[in-house]
Amino acid sequence: MTASPLRRVLLPAAALLALSGCAGFGSAVTGVTTAGVAATVGSATGNPVLGIIAGAGASYGIDQGVKYAERRITDNIHNAVARTAGPLAVGQSATWAVEETLPLSGKTGTVQVARGFGEAIPCKDVVFTLDDAPDLNVTTVCRAKDGQWRWALAEPSTRRWGSLQ
Repeated sequence: MTASPLRRVLLPAAALLALSGCAGFGSAVTGVTTAGVAATVGSATGNPVLGIIAGAGASYGIDQGVKYAERRITDNIHNAVARTAGPLAVGQSATWAVEETLPLSGKTGTVQVARGFGEAIPCKDVVFTLDDAPDLNVTTVCRAKDGQWRWALAEPSTRRWGSLQ
């Protein structure tokens, strides 16, 4: 008994959908997209392998798009904190804000300079908050050769940043 063409497409698509739950933030959308593209291409070409390849390509593209947006949001927050902290003296605080065009990415908070150090490369240890999170975060910002203040650590000092790491 041979399997129907629809069954040959939907069975691998269902398997991919089940595996896509391990992916992360965009896994639900990616899984549905993968299954949909796999079913469509598999049905149109009569070749379920081509459908699976097309579905995997769509899944990869969506995953990379989500990761790009997360990195862009993180960079904008880092830059906003560093720019705000740069002109402040030790003990001073100010509100930082990200004016972002991506949906749900406008972030604000407070930054306070805890200490300054370095002469050749001026740096400051700062404590900052995100208005929508109760945690305190610590980082170092330094002035670059071009005079701009930049985030100096490879990553935030706390795991509670979630997708902002």
